[in-house]
Amino acid sequence: MKRSLLQLPLFALIVAGMVIGIATGLGRLGIAMPGPAAERVMLHGLILIAGDFGTLIALERAVAMKTLLGRTWTFADLAPVLGGAGLIVLLVQGATTPAVALMAAGAAVLVLVNLYFLRRSPTLDVLTMVLGAGFLLLADLAWLAERPVPFLTPWWIAFLVLTIVGERLELAKLRAHGQMAQVTFGLAVAAYIGALLLMVVDEGLGMRLSGVGMIALTVWLLRYDIALLTIRRSGLPQFVAACLISGYVWLGIGGAIVLLNEPMFAGFSYDAYLHAVALGFVFSMVFGHAPIIFPAVIERPIGFTPFAYVPLAVLHFSVVLRILADLAEVQMARQAAGVWTGMAIILYAIFIIYG
Repeated sequence: MKRSLLQLPLFALIVAGMVIGIATGLGRLGIAMPGPAAERVMLHGLILIAGDFGTLIALERAVAMKTLLGRTWTFADLAPVLGGAGLIVLLVQGATTPAVALMAAGAAVLVLVNLYFLRRSPTLDVLTMVLGAGFLLLADLAWLAERPVPFLTPWWIAFLVLTIVGERLELAKLRAHGQMAQVTFGLAVAAYIGALLLMVVDEGLGMRLSGVGMIALTVWLLRYDIALLTIRRSGLPQFVAACLISGYVWLGIGGAIVLLNEPMFAGFSYDAYLHAVALGFVFSMVFGHAPIIFPAVIERPIGFTPFAYVPLAVLHFSVVLRILADLAEVQMARQAAGVWTGMAIILYAIFIIYG
């Protein structure tokens, strides 16, 4: 199968968006940033989650569909193209109606793509990814309707969480756990989704109860995920497992922060929740999955060296420091944590490029 002409440009855009998104995060912490990062500081989370990760996951699904059908182009390509176009407008013009509308259109296509996979394989893992894409679309549409962004962020987070755990359930089947694993997974997802939908009528209660769902998913992952087997191997499989297991712990910590605090959509506790999940959980998943997914996207193998554990350790150190700094409300420590996070990303990029 020949690669789509847009595949590498989209990947380059995702990398650029990641760099700017991280830089805007440092800017939000009060660290001076040049150029676009300084102008888009308040869009930090939206650039990374709604724009960058939305486009990345859409690109991954488009590649999966082309591989499945043996074609160079499919309708799935529209999802990363529209999402990527929205990301460009977001970076250039800010949160304008065209930027949000383009990202919402990309999210709508991603829902259709996942529904196509669901029709071919009507399983719980694919349904979970459909629901994840649905939360991306729901949040984008609510953003388009000018709903306050802090109240929508848990839905954007849900897009990432449900997409990831859906993929993990698909792989967990290899361990042949039986019906009980499916039932408990479904109950955990239902608890999480139910709490998030409750936010429509009671934002605070729904937000708080979403922590129960995150903790339930964490318990499931730490009980059934195939990473519990591959951690006993060596080389890349062991590294991937270390990323996944440590990421699951951060998902549970994020859920505990939400559950144990008063309903929050701003402040230090909210920041701790966001970064426990978005940095600790999501970026651990990125570190673990990139050596597997990126070769299919860029069509170049990525070697493995033990150096990969260095950026992973730095990432976790930065998240620990960020959460402790949030709990203590110490701004200088929060800034230091942001710098360490940036260092982890740079070190990981070195591993990917030279690994």
